[in-house]
Amino acid sequence: MKQFDLVIVGAGIIGLAHAFHASQAGLNVAVIDRSPNALGASVRNFGMLALNAQAPGSQLSSAHKSLRYWQEIAPQAGFELRQSGCIFVARAPEEMAVLQEFAQSAKMAAHGAHLVASEDLGRYCPALNADRAVGALFSAETWKVDQRQANAKMAAWLRQKYDVSFYFSTEVQEVSPPHISTSAGNFTANHVVLCGGDEFASLFPDAFAANGVKSCQLQMMRTHPQPKEWRLQPFVMGGLSMSRYGAFSSCPSLKDLLTMQAQRFQPYIDHGIHVIIAQESDGSITIGDSHAYGDGRILARSSEVDALILAEAADLVHLAEPQIAERWLGHYAYLPNATSLVFSPADGVTAVNQTTGQGMTHGFSIAQDVIADMVR
Repeated sequence: MKQFDLVIVGAGIIGLAHAFHASQAGLNVAVIDRSPNALGASVRNFGMLALNAQAPGSQLSSAHKSLRYWQEIAPQAGFELRQSGCIFVARAPEEMAVLQEFAQSAKMAAHGAHLVASEDLGRYCPALNADRAVGALFSAETWKVDQRQANAKMAAWLRQKYDVSFYFSTEVQEVSPPHISTSAGNFTANHVVLCGGDEFASLFPDAFAANGVKSCQLQMMRTHPQPKEWRLQPFVMGGLSMSRYGAFSSCPSLKDLLTMQAQRFQPYIDHGIHVIIAQESDGSITIGDSHAYGDGRILARSSEVDALILAEAADLVHLAEPQIAERWLGHYAYLPNATSLVFSPADGVTAVNQTTGQGMTHGFSIAQDVIADMVR
């Protein structure tokens, strides 16, 4: 019988963030994950800490709080964290109007953002198709994590620094604190935190369903590494991202932008596509994504969606090496009109989901609040 103060189910960034805060609070912690390593949303994403996308107020504050923990942990755990910035490219008057209104508001200062004239775009991102752009908005408040290394290195650091116990390739079969049954034997713990992302069907499915949680599936791709001298520099996004992120939600011209998009980009809207382009530490380019919602994982990949994503990416940037080396599906738990879901499906159990696909941006902040309530 393995005894702990806290058992965390799920070794993605949300689970690791809870392990960090719980360990700092003096708890004896175990993390259990069914995969050989973290294979969920935390490694199937852009590695973006999207402070630039947050609406001012609680969401922006949460993102800043999480960033401070990333900045503390990254150099100790030995993974890359860099301030890459993000550039929103306008290719239509309706898009530029939204960026100009954003720039004139108090939000601009909160996001470290400024307008960029079309003739200056090359200074910020030489790979942009500047002849297609009428201007842009650059935000410094975007950070890049090497998502393929961060989880593994953070887990190793938590094991070494805080003696957190990890059980990979282990299936949790039943949770009824203080008892937890798994494929690796029985555990006891005063409390269990469920951080399994969209894999909520295996434990307390009725409780998750009652809260309206669904699964969101993303289609993503990665190119071969670009030549050494070729650099993207910031994250790159277009008008479809402006209409998706809360940072732009109060811009008066957003209504006109949505009308234009309904006329010209309906296939993209139908598949929930807004394109993000990011360069990885090995020089490859990650491109995505789409959003398909359902009660469970969809698992089918659409060649039409891939083609739409790549067409939009090609209109935004010119890649020296555009050939796709890898394609995959990402998943996260989604809840309409909510940014996170924290609830107790049973005594001694807390379920935690970040429900907008921004677990890396908010994970440490959410976990800090959950653990603080637990030890109070």
